[in-house]
Amino acid sequence: MAALSATAGLRLFFLGGAPRSGTTWVQLLLDAHPAISCRGEALFPQALAAPLDALVGQWGQAVAAKNATVFRDLGGYPPLPEGLADLLLGTAVLAALAAQASGRAVRAVGEKTPENVFLFPRLATLFPAARFIGVAREPRDVLASAWRFFPRVAGETQEAFVDRALPALDQGARAMLALAESGAGMIVTYERLRAAPEAELAGLCRFLGVAADAATVGLCVARCRFELLSGGRAAGTARDGAFLGEGVVGGWRRTLSDAAAARVVAALGWMYPVFGWGV
Repeated sequence: MAALSATAGLRLFFLGGAPRSGTTWVQLLLDAHPAISCRGEALFPQALAAPLDALVGQWGQAVAAKNATVFRDLGGYPPLPEGLADLLLGTAVLAALAAQASGRAVRAVGEKTPENVFLFPRLATLFPAARFIGVAREPRDVLASAWRFFPRVAGETQEAFVDRALPALDQGARAMLALAESGAGMIVTYERLRAAPEAELAGLCRFLGVAADAATVGLCVARCRFELLSGGRAAGTARDGAFLGEGVVGGWRRTLSDAAAARVVAALGWMYPVFGWGV
């Protein structure tokens, strides 16, 4: 319990964005900072929150059924308290962050799972002082990278693959923007990171309340260059199935068909002026 209390007193933050948008790069940049622990992926949305909600729901149904049958004349057990799933979720998340930061004297501790964007509103309720970082990337580049990396459904066309992904990209972007507007969130784009990594990382550090001096930030960026992380592969050199894609902006032109790219712009065109992307 002492570790949980100590962790609760740190700057908690959660990082998310579309898969293949650069969330891992941002996570590594932040974790390289001496005052930040940022790891990925604990899978809080899909492997903890969703099963926990189902479990608490089943528990409540089981208690109610027993009360209505065996103990119908005796009153039975009181209904489970409201918000129990949230209480358990918050405790589990805090315990995971405490274990993650153990052994490091940090001021900020956070976790990166891309799907966190869908859990951002709930996490903001559980941890009112937490900060949220969304990573946005031009969706054609996101989908081109996903097409090269993820296993493909047999016989699925590129256009069908794109259509299947578009609703989640739309929902995730809107969740990031909503938190940014509230003041609890900050959005960094892959494109700005590629153009000026030191400036963007310094902004994130200030957002999290840690040192943002040029020497510290520069060392973090140097440790997370694409060539180092990819084992020597130069940026712009794609390799199907590689976790680290190309490390460039605009690589979609070499991957997506004209029809697939047009579908993205037609569905998500509202994002382009908002995030400063050119069509």
